[in-house]
Amino acid sequence: MSPSSYSGRDAPNPLRPYYISPSIGQQPLDTALYQSHTPPSRNVFPSKQPFSSARDILSDLDYSDYLSEASPSVADMVREWLDQALWKYMSVLLAQPFEVAKTVLQCQVMVPGGAAGLSSGVVRGQRPLYMDDHGYADSDDSDPDEPSAYFTTSVPTSPSNHFPTSRTSYRRRCASSQTLSATTTTSTNSHSHSHKLILHSSDSLLEVLSQLWQKESAWGVWKATNTSFIYGVLHKTIECWTRSLLAALLSIPDPGLLPSSVLGIGSLDIADSPSPWASLGIAVAAAGIAGVLLSPLDIVRTRLILTPTTYPPRSLAPTLRTLQTLSLPSPLLAPTLLHATLPTLLTTSTPLFLRQTLQLDPIQTPTAYSLLTFLSHVGELFVRLPLETVLRRGQMDCVMKGDRSVVTVVDVGAYRGVVGTMWGIVREEGGDGEGGVGIAAGPGKRRKRGQGAEGLWRGWRVGMWGLVGVWGAAALGGAQGSGQGGEF
Repeated sequence: MSPSSYSGRDAPNPLRPYYISPSIGQQPLDTALYQSHTPPSRNVFPSKQPFSSARDILSDLDYSDYLSEASPSVADMVREWLDQALWKYMSVLLAQPFEVAKTVLQCQVMVPGGAAGLSSGVVRGQRPLYMDDHGYADSDDSDPDEPSAYFTTSVPTSPSNHFPTSRTSYRRRCASSQTLSATTTTSTNSHSHSHKLILHSSDSLLEVLSQLWQKESAWGVWKATNTSFIYGVLHKTIECWTRSLLAALLSIPDPGLLPSSVLGIGSLDIADSPSPWASLGIAVAAAGIAGVLLSPLDIVRTRLILTPTTYPPRSLAPTLRTLQTLSLPSPLLAPTLLHATLPTLLTTSTPLFLRQTLQLDPIQTPTAYSLLTFLSHVGELFVRLPLETVLRRGQMDCVMKGDRSVVTVVDVGAYRGVVGTMWGIVREEGGDGEGGVGIAAGPGKRRKRGQGAEGLWRGWRVGMWGLVGVWGAAALGGAQGSGQGGEF
């Protein structure tokens, strides 16, 4: 049996009688070995292969068992993207009034006596003045032993009797005139600042919404909606892109592509990752990078919320140009990083702790797992709110340093760093301290200074309502899915 007898590619192989060599592609191994003994001048492998024939073979394959329908067209993809964008915008639109009210409550400074939003002249103002029969202002500071008819006389009124000749009376009249002038100036300033919100509670969302609706109508309730929508989309995009990039650089799976928790409220379940601690670090780093890059946009959003609708500019691009810098200001570095990374650290490490330490599985023990996950999100909320309060005040502090003529709907509290701002809210701001309106400590009573720890969690009801709503919807959906024989 000579090798030349097997040179033809279509000839049957006696060692493989049921094998038929293909008519395209490279030659079989045994034929190539036999043809290696041919003279070198013979061309064994052609230089060009007809790839169109391979395309014809793939066209004969039936993928109907694997693909239920044809691939979506460009129009379908655009329509789906628009639907998602519309759904996201409607979500922001529904939540924006509560975000506006929460931001106002976080930034307002509570003056002693329980009123906020008043000008300093009214807050620390003098006692009310009363006019006598001659048009002179009299004060409550008058001597109680002094006769009540000090400025009155039984002589018929005449122009000469309007000016008492007593030196003491003249000094008192001058002092009263100056006090009346100061009060009139204060009243004028208060009238010119009619946009100010006069809030008597530090935690009433409905009071803020009611006054904003009365003073600025619907535009005041839905301020910065477009900016919030753009910020949310960009933050999610940058965070996911950064997370994927860091995961690719470290050669580990993307934490965002791992199976998520059955609770479904936005946490990453990294317990199935081959390197869970590296995935946790990537998730936290991506959140911090996104927060730092989008800090100017967050400052613009806070400015638009806290300024009246009549104060220009009111759009995103012109407001960005009013900032001193388009990068993160150095005083805001600490609160921005803490606000971006700590909540992500808590929510992302919770599934890892539940599954590896407590040995709780979302499939075998779904009730305990979902309940503990919900409690972790509640803890994340109460960790995030004080940092958010500090961050909002720091952002407005940077805005006011860049534009000293900026007008706000409430008097914004001072920013003195993370610890200093928290200490000022808890121990110094508000309460029954000196300068209160009509509130004075009686004999033997100690004046109360500061708002206490509850001043750090203004607007917590908004977050709790959101968590309870999402958790209830996820639990209801899981129950319905299990009733229909779903996977969970």
